[in-house]
Amino acid sequence: MENLKISDQIKQSIIYLLLFIFCPLYSVSAQAQNANELAKSLPEKDFDYPWDVKVFDLPKSKNGIAYRIYVRLPIEPPKEGEKSSSFYFLDPLALFTPAAAMSYNYEYFNYIPSAYFIGIGYQNEADGHWKEENRTRDYTPTAFAPPNKDHFLSGNPVDYENSGGADAFLDVVRDDIIPFIETKYEVDEEDRVLIGKSMSGLLAAHALMTRPGMFKRYLIISPAIWWDDFLYPRMDRAIMKTAENTKNTKYPFETRAYFAVGEAEERMSLVTDLYVLFNSLQRRFDPKLKVNIDVLEGEQHEGVFPAAFMRGIAAVYADEEKRKPSSSPFHWK
Repeated sequence: MENLKISDQIKQSIIYLLLFIFCPLYSVSAQAQNANELAKSLPEKDFDYPWDVKVFDLPKSKNGIAYRIYVRLPIEPPKEGEKSSSFYFLDPLALFTPAAAMSYNYEYFNYIPSAYFIGIGYQNEADGHWKEENRTRDYTPTAFAPPNKDHFLSGNPVDYENSGGADAFLDVVRDDIIPFIETKYEVDEEDRVLIGKSMSGLLAAHALMTRPGMFKRYLIISPAIWWDDFLYPRMDRAIMKTAENTKNTKYPFETRAYFAVGEAEERMSLVTDLYVLFNSLQRRFDPKLKVNIDVLEGEQHEGVFPAAFMRGIAAVYADEEKRKPSSSPFHWK
């Protein structure tokens, strides 16, 4: 009887062991079958961007281009006695959407003001794919063509053909786009912000130096200041010539410019180049022009925008009594 009892215990242990081994396998198999059925049967739905964005297709402008304007309405109403600010984004398909979502808490907690986010885009990019020729035309201050077939741009005509339209584009922004926004919405006409990165950062830097009073704050991220031409000596490039030609420019009110670049961008000498431009601006005689520079550790050109935007938008509103103090290390006083 004792041996029989032990044998029963062994059988019971074997049963438990088999259950322990095979039940999870059965469970995984059942889950896989359920997932397979769900994947085949569950209908998909279109995603609605969680923030309220309006789209306006403007009539063709005097430079012959049909622009599309994206507007994210303020998340918070303006504080008593204030109007909402206006943040203008270049390269909107790349920059507008993430920025309009990322800074939610900054606006909600008053680190930055209530703001309209405005993306300046193009009707021929309505399918969501940007066209490089738009950037080449509108964001470059000078017309350029490769001097020979060995030049690094010679194999990519889209990167230089029809270049040099920056001033015509800025005329459209000044004469058409800003008046449209400021007629359509009740915004603070004295608190406009311009945001650009790479080629559009080049445009933003050009606007800072040539259009005093057009914007009050700038986020200029990894600007393509190699333009016209990276192979030239640094001081012979378009942006440095503009810096020299506008060195006596006076600004009608305090103008803040935050420059940012990824640490790894020095492989193209962009960190050094940006410091040269920054220092030329810093040495100007107008005390109303205030500049700061930020080299972001571990960042490269392709991914620098999110960190630079978040640091920059807090920075350009630092030290202001109306705003909640942030942890920004940048000061302007």
